[in-house]
Amino acid sequence: LLWSIAFLPDGAMLVTQRDGVLWRIAGGERRRIEDTPEVWQHGQGGLLEVAVHPDYADNGWIYLSYSVDTGAEENGKDAGMTTVARGRIEDGRWTDHETIFAVDESLHNSSGAHFGSRFVFDDGYLFFGIGDRGRMDRSQDLDRPTGKIFRLHDDGRVPADNPFVDTPDALPEIWSYGHRNPQGMDLEPATGLLWESEHGPRGGDEINVVGKGLNYGWPVITHGMNYNGTPITDETHREGMEQPKLHWTPSIAVAGIDFYEGDAFPNWTGKLLAGGMASEELHLLTIEDSEVTADEVILKGRGRIRDVASGPDGNIYLLLNDGTPRVGRVVR
Repeated sequence: LLWSIAFLPDGAMLVTQRDGVLWRIAGGERRRIEDTPEVWQHGQGGLLEVAVHPDYADNGWIYLSYSVDTGAEENGKDAGMTTVARGRIEDGRWTDHETIFAVDESLHNSSGAHFGSRFVFDDGYLFFGIGDRGRMDRSQDLDRPTGKIFRLHDDGRVPADNPFVDTPDALPEIWSYGHRNPQGMDLEPATGLLWESEHGPRGGDEINVVGKGLNYGWPVITHGMNYNGTPITDETHREGMEQPKLHWTPSIAVAGIDFYEGDAFPNWTGKLLAGGMASEELHLLTIEDSEVTADEVILKGRGRIRDVASGPDGNIYLLLNDGTPRVGRVVR
């Protein structure tokens, strides 16, 4: 089951497989990278995001997010959490491993749900998200890592101007909170704004613009409901909580997003590509003045879309997962 795709400067692709495998794909041939970190494959957890540092040509850094079980337990069950690390690939092996984000074992839990996470680099900073891990009320708690988007320096240091660095008991890495399960993130090339996609429950999948210190409302407000049809809340709006730029109800099971930056499809340049898993749809969102003004389905019925990438050759690449058990494909 494939999860994330990233491009190296030479045009090769790095692709993660949730059970812990990192592939390098070039010229249609794939090679497994050896000695990658051990992951806790548990429910929706495992090896998740891969991204290449913007200055990769100079520093060689590659970033991974994945779930780990370091021995913690919750109510007698194995517990874990999403972590972020970086390393380099030399001669087909993962080297120079550094953990740049991890939380104390007391904050781990046993749920198999909602691990996040995608990466965005911006001017020396790294943004990433962790989902609510099936403990939805904790998305509002600043002393918990769940349901948050984080901002670090790209070496793991906490920026001094993060919004909660001086808030007692708050995790200083937090950038925004009240999220359910961030599944896609990308910077809008024209504005530098951080756009995010997020799973709702039954309905209420969201596209958000993420801002410093803001509360996105989960689970106090939502446009969705419980999977059994019962309400989570009767509120879709509340003062002091952000509204999505777009929500899909019923849910499409939104996944990776990417702004299209190529020229193979000139009418699409600057528009946002968003994949749907359950819907098996690729959406093209037109954005004007930070608002979504059009939502068009440009591909349907080819498989569950886990990630989408605007490739360096101007083409669009998708990670599709089909069948039982799920088998992944990279398509262009």
